[in-house]
Amino acid sequence: MPLLNMMVTISASSASRLGCQVLLGAALAAAVTVLAPEASSAAISTFGSPLAVPATLNTAEDLNYPGTNTAVPASPEAPHGYVHTYHFGADAALWSLAQAKGTPRAPATGQALKVSLEGCAVPASDGTPPLTQIHFQALSPLPGGGAKVNLTSQAFDIPVCGVAGASGTTVTAYNPVNLCVSQGDYVAFNEEGGFVGHSYQSGVPYRVLGRVAGSNTASFIRGAGTNNGALLSSSDSSAMDGYSVTGGEELMMQVTLGTGANATHVCPGGKQGLPPKLPPIRVSPQTEGVNRHGFVAVAFYCRITPCRGIATLSRNGEHVGHTGFSLPGGKTYHLPIHVTSKLVRMARRYHGVSADLSAVVAGSTVTQTIIVKI
Repeated sequence: MPLLNMMVTISASSASRLGCQVLLGAALAAAVTVLAPEASSAAISTFGSPLAVPATLNTAEDLNYPGTNTAVPASPEAPHGYVHTYHFGADAALWSLAQAKGTPRAPATGQALKVSLEGCAVPASDGTPPLTQIHFQALSPLPGGGAKVNLTSQAFDIPVCGVAGASGTTVTAYNPVNLCVSQGDYVAFNEEGGFVGHSYQSGVPYRVLGRVAGSNTASFIRGAGTNNGALLSSSDSSAMDGYSVTGGEELMMQVTLGTGANATHVCPGGKQGLPPKLPPIRVSPQTEGVNRHGFVAVAFYCRITPCRGIATLSRNGEHVGHTGFSLPGGKTYHLPIHVTSKLVRMARRYHGVSADLSAVVAGSTVTQTIIVKI
């Protein structure tokens, strides 16, 4: 099964439910940029089960598949002379299709920050330990019913019922990384079947379902059929595998969703972890001379197109040069600014003089102290 996301697992047991501007600048001092703050929405929400009842039903025996009967000699284990297999013990994805309370689908596009799962893996009566490896998946609904698997998390482990007090009221929290979901998506519980002969004929019984009137759980069972990109079509069903809907049952799983600044930038709309936003122009330290026509050319690099703005030189609060510009981005320019004769005289007298450059581009103001020489 493809695993696209790295994760950290945290487990907890509980009985309760839980235009553009150019930066012009020269000289010996470093530029100081003041950027207009960018509005950034961020939100934390939850969807999925409210975890209001214990997980008393399991994935091996309580899903709506007809199954099959196999004739065997009558025995205490098979008094009717047959053994019923509920379905193949193969890879399975389960997700809430409808809920009596709450919504089973992501209310916004973002990142599944935490998945809280209630329940445990039921061990076989003969002592054979159950497979505890599970995953979580982001699913998009298909137009004709069913869903498509978009992303699968890295493996986690579900507690074993009876071990360290784990039961159908144990809630375990898992923290996936980069499990991105789109608005309207489902998040599914994904398991690998765990078929082991008579011990787990229909797969490991993962006790993660609760009896809730008005809730429906969808499932899809198929060996290697729930990988990324798989279509879990509602028209693909049989007695032993494929798609099925089980009424009156709820997947005891709740998802905490982050958006904006609370979601990784890897997910659409996420901003967490982005590098600092660069200003629209860059000015390097420089010393520039005044030519015989009274112009000083200030070097700067434009990051955006169009690179449109106003550059002003001043000294001790007095304007000594001013110009506007509109240029294509992605290039370094030497912007000519005509300076006053007073500044020229001072530069000649003192063999160089400092001036403050202020450039306004795309709502950002950049200031820089430059050295002007004759």
